[in-house]
Amino acid sequence: MTKNFTIITRRPTPNELLDKLTHIFPAFLSIWERDDNLFVNKDGTYSVHGVFSVFSTFLRDNFQDIEEQKLERLFEYVEECVKTDVHSESGVSNAACTCFLENLTGEGELSKNILRFMGEKSKEYFDKRN
Repeated sequence: MTKNFTIITRRPTPNELLDKLTHIFPAFLSIWERDDNLFVNKDGTYSVHGVFSVFSTFLRDNFQDIEEQKLERLFEYVEECVKTDVHSESGVSNAACTCFLENLTGEGELSKNILRFMGEKSKEYFDKRN
């Protein structure tokens, strides 16, 4: 498997992040749109942190049924996000690390299985927490 990671030149908005994840995983949209989604504000707004938090649960719950190709695409995108704004506490890099990668640490076989899909920076962060 060849990993060709790029750096996102601008931060994706919460909506762009949601669009990207639902493009790869269409079933995620129905989870995101549930009435009990605590990460959507009453006015309909949400953050990249909220999107990655809900998505980490989706991935954990569905990992066994996800095609390898989709996991490759996902973790390529996560790596792009991690490299985007590494010094920002409110940006997508922080969200990808703290609300996605960190949420997948300590998950036994799942944590072991996703390592091979991660890029260098994602894995560096993940290994420190796992």
